[in-house]
Amino acid sequence: MSEAPRATFRKAERLCSRTVIKDLLATGRAVNEAPFRLIGKVMTLESPVPAQIAFAVPKRFLPRAVDRNRTRRRMREAFRLNKLRWQETLRAANVQCAWLVVYQGRTCPPFELTQQKISRSIDRWILEHVQPAH
Repeated sequence: MSEAPRATFRKAERLCSRTVIKDLLATGRAVNEAPFRLIGKVMTLESPVPAQIAFAVPKRFLPRAVDRNRTRRRMREAFRLNKLRWQETLRAANVQCAWLVVYQGRTCPPFELTQQKISRSIDRWILEHVQPAH
């Protein structure tokens, strides 16, 4: 009896490297899906995972820490629930990606909207910037 892989958000999937984030911000390609902006780049990562991701909620847009934390938590959960299909696509194309999702809204978004917009933005980014292996 084969079990489906668990949808978890492991440490290896978190984008933490300052140098990678700087490179991503300098030369990454962006997709806007208001109120989210996804900046991504196809690059070789030190981790064996197909993609590493970071989430940013600027203090300028949400001054209250409670709202920033709640928004970041919802963004992570939206990624965690949908990541398996993106990982399969990236593995099939034999590439690794680094992504940064930046929230640019002025209010704390509901989870359904967060999940829909993040899914759509990552789908669009993969479609536009990842060529499948032939």
